[in-house]
Amino acid sequence: MFNFMSKTITPLYFKGYRYLWIGMVAVGVATMMQMTARGYLAYELTNSASKLTYVNVAFAFPMLSLSLFGGALSDRLDKQKIIQAGQFAASFLAFVIAALIFLDYINWVHLLTVSFIQGGIWAFMVPSRHSFIAELVPGKNLNSAIALNSAGFNVSNLIAPAVAGLIYGLAGPDYVYSIIGGLALMGVFFTFIIKPEMRLNNDIPDNSQLEKKEILSEIKIGLIYIYNEKLLFSLLIASLIFSLLAEPFRFLLPIFVKDIYLKGPEAMGLLTTMMGFGSVIASIIIAGIDANKRGLIWIIGGFITAGCLLTLAISGSYVISMIVMIFMGASDSIRRTLSMSIMMEKTRPDLRGRIMSIYMLNWGLIPLGALPAGIVADIIGAQSTIGILSILLLISSALVLITQKELRTVN
Repeated sequence: MFNFMSKTITPLYFKGYRYLWIGMVAVGVATMMQMTARGYLAYELTNSASKLTYVNVAFAFPMLSLSLFGGALSDRLDKQKIIQAGQFAASFLAFVIAALIFLDYINWVHLLTVSFIQGGIWAFMVPSRHSFIAELVPGKNLNSAIALNSAGFNVSNLIAPAVAGLIYGLAGPDYVYSIIGGLALMGVFFTFIIKPEMRLNNDIPDNSQLEKKEILSEIKIGLIYIYNEKLLFSLLIASLIFSLLAEPFRFLLPIFVKDIYLKGPEAMGLLTTMMGFGSVIASIIIAGIDANKRGLIWIIGGFITAGCLLTLAISGSYVISMIVMIFMGASDSIRRTLSMSIMMEKTRPDLRGRIMSIYMLNWGLIPLGALPAGIVADIIGAQSTIGILSILLLISSALVLITQKELRTVN
């Protein structure tokens, strides 16, 4: 047990990674508080599943169009500065929404616009943040560092939604957004205090000697590389399919809470917290175990997610949904953490930013599943929609298990 825990927290012994991790947790709390508050506020303002979905998926369109550029810039510029700029911009937008709510000028279009802008911010910040980890820990600790990164974000998922729901119900959404802005500024501070000597692989680009390549050419290099790497390409496509089928549930959750369970924002926050609890447990276990059979475990995560969605589609019980959300969070963490660690470990170091930006397209393509799901939910209901998605995910998981031997056996 001692060896397990020691291996789990080893990356935190490196000061640079520890500062990045604390800042990431602060921004993660802010992000999850925002998702809870924004979703409930959007549905409260519109009472429309379609408009709720528009708000929740607006971030994905700039992510689709800009993430490849963000990855290329991550490989040619200082990742730390890119992260800081993104965190500061996120803080500013949160304070803007807080002011609009306080002045009673808020409407759903404001939420839609900010969601869209945030997608652009994340397109540049996330590839840098993930690839920056490899500069702060030794290669042998990279899998644990990525799992701890996921665990930190999942701790945010555990705490933030319940806190956001409680503050929303007691004080109002303007207070929630003010706290979100403060937490993002905290992330700026902890990223700022990472010194160059804390980097084990000091990859700060020297712009004076940087080869003047067209950025489109650098993007093309990344695309060709991942296409030629069979394992990475299979993982990318399978991750995309799983995301398209699993992620729409997150955007329809306010409908389940308000119309099916007949609850308020506090109940929605508690459900998301239960999902976060499952995610934290799974992330900690992944951080402490050996890296064997990761591909098979990743595929099993897809089966678990499908079973959870099917249960939620059949049951109208809030109590049952609380239990299911624990397993939902665990399976989601398994898929995200293992896919990211495999991507990072199997990719050439000089291409990590670009490969992570390609992987981020999964997030940007979520509207292909979430947007139609929101429209269909208006017609046949949220539970029936989720039931269809669960069956499709079950079939997809079985096909990946049977056909993708290299992914299934990756260690």
